[in-house]
This record gives sequence, structure tokens and C-alpha cells, in this order.
Amino acid sequence: MPKGEPKARVDFGNCLFFSTAALSRRLTEFAEEEFSKIGLAPSHGFVLLLSLKDPGIQPSEIARQLSFKPSTITRFLDRLERDGLIERKSQGRSARIMPTNRAKSMEAAIRSAWKALYVRYSELLGKPLEQELTRDIARAREVLDPKP
Repeated sequence: MPKGEPKARVDFGNCLFFSTAALSRRLTEFAEEEFSKIGLAPSHGFVLLLSLKDPGIQPSEIARQLSFKPSTITRFLDRLERDGLIERKSQGRSARIMPTNRAKSMEAAIRSAWKALYVRYSELLGKPLEQELTRDIARAREVLDPKP
């Protein structure tokens, strides 16, 4: 290629993988900023919300609802247990996840961080686009990762 000529560009904007990954990175930045205000990673906040909503929930159900691998949920639970936010109660071969009083006292702050995240991206995208994207992505997830 002669010197000074622009290099050929590849347009990744029409690639679903690239577009969703780029969107995910940006939304993750927003989520990390909002949840860091309460000292949590976003994923830890969502795990806590599930344990608060359904005390005694099993790790496998948390993994299913959040679309994480069980090993990832185990790491999250290890951290939350070290931080005094959950307790594991053994029940036979399985465990039940119980939020601690400390986690219960943080519920409003966790919900507030989630709401702030929603408001932030919803305002930037506009309500109609946000709702359409959410609906379409949820449908695509169902197709690509059907429930048993």
C-alpha cells in the first residue's frame, strides 16, 4: 500500500458479536461505577438481591437466573461469605444461601444502585430504544440458551 493512503477499514458494526460485546463493556463500566458507590461489584449485588428475595436459594438456581457458570457463582459466594454478607447452610449434598443481617441492611442501597444504573443507560439510550433492546436481547438469549 503506498505511503499516505488510508488503510482499509473493517466494519464490525454489523457484527452481532462485536456490537453486543462493545455494548456490554460500556454497560459494565456504568454498572461498576454505580455499584462501587456501595462497595460491591455489580454481579455480587445481583447475587445478594436473589438471596434477599429468596432466602435459602441454591447456588445452582442463582447461576441459572444470572446466566453464570456454577464455578463463577461459587467464587462470588466465597467472596460474599468472606465479606459477611451471606451464609451457606448445608442441606444434605447441597447448600442454601442465606443473606446476613448486614446484607439485609444493604438491600435498599443495592436496589438504589440498580435503579441508578437503569436510569443512566435508559436516559442515554432513550426509553423506546432501551425497552426494544432489552426485549430483543432477552428473546435472543432464550433462543441461544434455551432452558431445560
